[in-house]
Amino acid sequence: MRELTKVTVAVVGLLAVLMGVGWLGLQVEPKPLPPRPERARDLGTAELPSDLPKPVSRHFRVTMGERVPRIETAIVWGRGEFKLMGLWFPMRFESYHVAGRSFRRELELTWFGLSVFRGYDAYIDGKGILEFTGLFGMLHVSDEGKKIDQGDNLAMWAEAPFTTPSAMVLDPRVRWEPIDAHTARLVFPFGGGEDSLRVGFDPETDLMRSTSGMRYRGREETKTPYRGEYAEWRPVHEIKTPHRDAAVWEDQGEPYIVLDVEGTEYNVDVSRKIP
Repeated sequence: MRELTKVTVAVVGLLAVLMGVGWLGLQVEPKPLPPRPERARDLGTAELPSDLPKPVSRHFRVTMGERVPRIETAIVWGRGEFKLMGLWFPMRFESYHVAGRSFRRELELTWFGLSVFRGYDAYIDGKGILEFTGLFGMLHVSDEGKKIDQGDNLAMWAEAPFTTPSAMVLDPRVRWEPIDAHTARLVFPFGGGEDSLRVGFDPETDLMRSTSGMRYRGREETKTPYRGEYAEWRPVHEIKTPHRDAAVWEDQGEPYIVLDVEGTEYNVDVSRKIP
């Protein structure tokens, strides 16, 4: 019995050490991605539409002014955190965007700065897709279909404030509907119809505070309330954008991904990632 107790103590001690090492590895940030060398094109500006709901008009006057820079494409990169299997993994990301139409975001989750999970989510030509591999090839996740299409299209528009913000007012397929003094509805195309997000604005700064809508989560039968939260608004290429974005499934009550933007380039060639 005494020998069994010693073995049990040794095993518990070893597990505690391994758990401690595992936790320590999750505290190490990955190296930042290097700046993009692409040369941006100047596509000029357009007048801010005059028929926007008041909170929307105030927001874009604060972030862009009376003249809205035309943005057709963007590359956005940075670091953040992703919750997987109940653990928060440090990560870095790089995303490519064609305003209001397509995106591809590549993610790399790390442990002690080393890649342990890698993959991408995308919405291209009206089709969403998720591809993820990890644990040295032992884990592979792939998903697509109409529910993924809806979820990725809605996420693309929820992320527009820090990727391609001018599409929210210059895309002719988009419209804004008033709700109240600090809320409006963004209606955007999906398939042969439309989808929408409720957008809340900060009453003190006039900046977007959050978007919310109903989104399919994977292959679940019904949609789940989804929310995007924005913070740390700073200028980038003379446009004020949020440099922190968090995505939340409302039934979980906390973010599952946090993106900290470290670089943005507008109107650059994204054809190597989005055909």
